[in-house]
Amino acid sequence: MICSRELMDELSDEARFHKLVVGGVEKLRPLAGDGLFSAQHNNQEWAIAHRILMPLFGPLTIREMFPDMRDISEQLCLKWARAGPSATIDVGNDFTRLTLDTIALCTMGFRFNSFYSNDKMHPFVESMVAALVDAEKQSMLPDVVQSFRLRAQSHFKKHAAVMKSTCHEILEQRRKNPVEGKDLLNAMMNGKDPKTGMGMSDGNIVDNLITFLIAGHETTSGLLSFAFYYLLENPEKLQKAREEVDEVLGDENLTADHLPKMPYINMIFRETLRLMPTAPGFYVTPFKDEVIGGQYNVSAGDPLFLFLHMIHRDPEVWGPDAEEFRPERMADEQFNKLPKNAWKPFGNGMRGCIGREFAWQEAQVVTIMLLQNFDMVKADPNYKLKIKQSLTIKPDGFNMKVKLREGRDLTNLFKNPSLASSKQPSLSSRMNLKISQKDLKPISIFYGSNTGTCEALAERLSADCATFGFMPSKPLPLDEATRNLSKDGPNIILAASYDGKPSDNATEFTKWAESLQPGELDGIQFAVFGCGHKDWVSTLYRIPKILDKCLAAAGADRLVDIGLTDASTGRLYPDFDDWAHSKLFPELASRHGITLDHAPDSLELSVTINQSQRNDIGGNFKRAEVVENTLLTSPGVPRKHSLLLKLPKDMAYTPGDHVLVLPKNPPQLVDRVMTCFGVDDDTVLTVSSQRPTFLPTGTPILASNLFSTLVELSQTVSRTSLKRLVDFAGNDGTKGEIQSLAGDRYDAEIDQQRMSILDILRKYPSINMPLSTFLSMLPQMRPRTYSFASTPEWKAGHGSLLFSVVEATEASGSSLARPGGLATNYMAQLRPGDSILVEPRPCRPELRTAMITELNVPIVMIAVGAGLAPFLGFMQKRYLQTQNSGHLPNSPCTLFFGCRGAKMDDICRDTLDEYSRAGVVSIHRAFSRDWDSAVQVCSASCR
Repeated sequence: MICSRELMDELSDEARFHKLVVGGVEKLRPLAGDGLFSAQHNNQEWAIAHRILMPLFGPLTIREMFPDMRDISEQLCLKWARAGPSATIDVGNDFTRLTLDTIALCTMGFRFNSFYSNDKMHPFVESMVAALVDAEKQSMLPDVVQSFRLRAQSHFKKHAAVMKSTCHEILEQRRKNPVEGKDLLNAMMNGKDPKTGMGMSDGNIVDNLITFLIAGHETTSGLLSFAFYYLLENPEKLQKAREEVDEVLGDENLTADHLPKMPYINMIFRETLRLMPTAPGFYVTPFKDEVIGGQYNVSAGDPLFLFLHMIHRDPEVWGPDAEEFRPERMADEQFNKLPKNAWKPFGNGMRGCIGREFAWQEAQVVTIMLLQNFDMVKADPNYKLKIKQSLTIKPDGFNMKVKLREGRDLTNLFKNPSLASSKQPSLSSRMNLKISQKDLKPISIFYGSNTGTCEALAERLSADCATFGFMPSKPLPLDEATRNLSKDGPNIILAASYDGKPSDNATEFTKWAESLQPGELDGIQFAVFGCGHKDWVSTLYRIPKILDKCLAAAGADRLVDIGLTDASTGRLYPDFDDWAHSKLFPELASRHGITLDHAPDSLELSVTINQSQRNDIGGNFKRAEVVENTLLTSPGVPRKHSLLLKLPKDMAYTPGDHVLVLPKNPPQLVDRVMTCFGVDDDTVLTVSSQRPTFLPTGTPILASNLFSTLVELSQTVSRTSLKRLVDFAGNDGTKGEIQSLAGDRYDAEIDQQRMSILDILRKYPSINMPLSTFLSMLPQMRPRTYSFASTPEWKAGHGSLLFSVVEATEASGSSLARPGGLATNYMAQLRPGDSILVEPRPCRPELRTAMITELNVPIVMIAVGAGLAPFLGFMQKRYLQTQNSGHLPNSPCTLFFGCRGAKMDDICRDTLDEYSRAGVVSIHRAFSRDWDSAVQVCSASCR
């Protein structure tokens, strides 16, 4: 057992030692086989999987997972908020649910829905926990004893079968319902090893699914549990963390851009993992017989256990207070000065944790959201830390009580669903260039990347080169530049270090660069941009700096100083932007006589005519097909519709669940915009922006698609936007009008009439506004939330919605009509065969309880108009149960339903009457206008 930092440092040398799979991890091999965690050294399947999957865990890819991470964290927050201050929170249990759901959703598109299963965990989790505990027991017992544990062996095999079956189901479900994108599951199914060209077998895919579901949530839930224990045990640290969150976030919803602005949260995690590394250690063995520490003989194959619990408390490194929780010792400046290999919670080198960036961001997201929204205390004030151990460690018996912080309200805890992407904008330019395509200069771009970060930056740079006068070739792996650097134009190299070594696709180039002699690269122009991570402080930027030095020493012309970025700071894009725009492109422009005009304050749009292209909206929206669209009301009253949808094959829901609908702007409104700016419907736009934008950047998109689906055209123009319009007014009279409208006249003439920017442009045609400015003023298309009005058992693969149409109205004294509801008018005009973008959202946990299906439990429902929708699903489910079982419910539901009148908008009457005759529901209708036929129940509340 290794307990000192000095020996840890020696045994971390991968040229002398390699990982050894023994003990509890070896006992997991019947479950995880040759997965990344449990494969033996030099295993071929491990190597193939590792090279295929590494790009999925780079910082840019992890950043794109932020919305799904926040989705699951919101579910946890809502559960705690609804439980109330008197409830006892089982911290480890809830964090296990959180981390399992997060890894499954982010990497496989699979929802375990653990927060909607009451007290019972998913069978996979129950089997996993039991298997981990038994694997640890097996590792402690001699083989002869293990041979007598027949019942335990049988249970272990059953648990293994449950876990493998779950993963086979996930795999088969994806095969039957393929989705686009580069998530982990798609990479395993379709990816090819860049070195051998081989893919992953089904067996290895299942092994790695199990590996990620175990390792991807077990250790992170432990980290979170320990972190909150230490915060509650040290109130001054908790307060400091909360102050940081409040200062950065305030009342805003958390975004990916906020994460790097909270360094104290990172210090908490580092210190927590120092004191309580959730994977307590790992085994290595020497390649050949060695003497370690200058005095200990070890043989090849000997297991050497690196015991992190002791190594992380080595007083020679951490000082006399090594046993204390003091996050301040983990501030960046001090952390970067630690002796090499003093802090190793994620393992070592090539066999280190592939998902560390994933786990770190996931922990950041949920911790920040909990600190922002809750006050918390230990449920037992006298609780002291106790440990429970399987292959990982967690607090035992640690419970909390929580309550919403002052000013926080459950109803508005997370106000609006958002399509906002965590992606950064394209490098895009703040510069305008007038140059013909034939005059573009050649440029070559190469990347060395395992995680995909440098490759993404290379693609980003390539997309912008034409803006600056260069015609790039497709970015290529750096090894393809070996003995092949171009003399026709500049060579731009983007490279990273991996524990001090080059990426797999830069190994040959690095060897070649280091062998170059002076003068060999005369006539070559180059620039290097390097990526690194400060957690590997001793080898930070090693490879990019070696390449920069070697190429220059061989006679190549260094265009600009090397650019560097630290992936841990979240500044990949800003650092790259600054280097490219303030150094690289100005230098290239200077050398090639290219003049750049700066235009920093607007979105730059380039418009070309091209063949039709399809651009689907991002997020988790999928296309459903309209089967029926039925008007339910009589003329003279606001319209109410029933919309029957054929859902995507993998879309599941339960009665009461919500569905997000992404509407489209009316075609006539889209036509007005394109007429106003002289744009045809087949014009292809490419948006680039200096600032973050929800618009797709660097990607061609049809103008008709952009104006239909990505922006809201009928939103009321703001005072700020009106003031910006003044700059584009064609004459002083129009300027005065716009200034007046932005002032005292705003409420009466703009706000009350809901005038949009487009209305202003039509009313004042002398305003000559660029399309780029117009786009920058428009809000993103926002999804609208509705409830399913059916149960999935009613018609497999289908779902029904119920909605009231918000009609447009004529504003008094003006020819301008106030626009109606965008989404409801959009849905009202849909016809059978049309498609609509939808995304399911779970309803409140209390509406998913077993009471809905228990016929002896009465339910009282009160609804007005289309608010009937979720209750229709509940009643439909009970009705089908009674029809299938032949048993009438002991206690029928009671429905109080308000509307205008029996012949006006008493919607779904025939269906409800059928449910009533079947004994499912007792209905009491209240009419607000048709008094002659009204049943006087709750009539006052329905008026």
